[in-house]
Amino acid sequence: MTALAAIPTHLRPGARLRHYKGGLYDVTGACLIEATLETGILYRACQGDRDVLWMRPMSAFDEMVSTENGDVRRFEPVLWAASP
Repeated sequence: MTALAAIPTHLRPGARLRHYKGGLYDVTGACLIEATLETGILYRACQGDRDVLWMRPMSAFDEMVSTENGDVRRFEPVLWAASP
């Protein structure tokens, strides 16, 4: 059986993240991506449709993104969210 990679504190359930475009997201859990066996992070938007659960490979959360103001992390930790 394949195990999940160690999850950094800022990507554990309950963490709140700000996307570089401004949206807020709550981390809800981790998963194993079947096609690649990478660890994925499950998250949902704090605004809009909170019934939609999103998944992104864990490595993508700390990627640098080029913006007109220079390179920034795709997601920045904000705080620990309260339970919905």
